[in-house]
Amino acid sequence: MAKYIKIRKENVNIGSAASDIIIGDIVSVTQGTLAGVGNANNVAIQTVGGATYLLTVTAAAADWTKDIQKALTANPGGVMAIVAPSSSVKVTVCLIA
Repeated sequence: MAKYIKIRKENVNIGSAASDIIIGDIVSVTQGTLAGVGNANNVAIQTVGGATYLLTVTAAAADWTKDIQKALTANPGGVMAIVAPSSSVKVTVCLIA
């Protein structure tokens, strides 16, 4: 599994974001929030250190979840994998808890 994933700035629409989102040490990627799996608007990414990244991708969470999972497993032992979203929906919120 890749150590880091990168979501390119072209796939992010958060204010005037001018950089990529890079997340490392991922242990799980699920559609929805930690409180409720299945939400069509969110993807929850948990890391080894216990941080959770909650991405908002309106009505495209299923696609984004699969795309992030594919990126993580497509490059075994690799350092970084770039997420190639199958949806045209962009990340509009990234919360870290």
